[in-house]
Amino acid sequence: MANAAPGAVGLVRQVAPVGAVTVSWLERPGTDPPVLCLPGWGSDATTLATLLRASRTRRRLVALDLPGFGASPLGPGGWTRAAYAELVATLIRERGWARPSLFGHSYGGGVAVRVGAGPSPPVDRLVLCSPSGLRLAPDPETERRRRRYHRWRRRVAWLPPPLREAALCRLRARFGSADYRDAGPMRETMVHAVNEDLGEVAAQVRLQTLLLWGAHDAALPLETVGRRYERLIPEAVLIPFAASGHFPFLDEPVRFARVFDAFVDAAL
Repeated sequence: MANAAPGAVGLVRQVAPVGAVTVSWLERPGTDPPVLCLPGWGSDATTLATLLRASRTRRRLVALDLPGFGASPLGPGGWTRAAYAELVATLIRERGWARPSLFGHSYGGGVAVRVGAGPSPPVDRLVLCSPSGLRLAPDPETERRRRRYHRWRRRVAWLPPPLREAALCRLRARFGSADYRDAGPMRETMVHAVNEDLGEVAAQVRLQTLLLWGAHDAALPLETVGRRYERLIPEAVLIPFAASGHFPFLDEPVRFARVFDAFVDAAL
């Protein structure tokens, strides 16, 4: 496989029960232990297909649809980064993967931070591509919308329950972000994600960690979020991608795959 041209290896869709839920993933065949890959918010395994095809590592690559995204049903709901991290640990244990490596992008990167923290993580290293999870100060427009929402929310609090809930729904539609309006049954998970700060959790990661970041990432800026993660994780090394935004594995796929391969194939 190391000598195969990028894109020459087919991807296989897999489905299996994990604990009380069913999950689906795209798999590029290879040797174990695999590299388990977690997509970002609103994305699924197909977002990582370019990386799975461009990578020349001999290792098996597994891109997971987290419950509620892609082909994995939501299940009982109530998902948080911590709950997804428990699911990932259960998947690793039930599949019999001995110390795989873990890649996570954006929201999936925050889940990966949760998996990798603590004294006995089930993975041997982390590759974090623009991970979310560190709270940023809101921009002035967002702060204005937040204040207006809460002011109107207090004004409708006296309404009887059916009318109050209808009014709150209209307020959320008016003042909420596009992601919030589109979140549907994942709205509770999204609110938790926005309000969570993984700073203390990231400081507990003792694994070799590679941070990959687009220099033009507007969603999670390199110089604020990226540099803070670099300072928080003791064994982290940050590599910027000068021509990339939030998706460097799509903006610079060849270089990204080369850096990815070098790290996941390195002896620790």
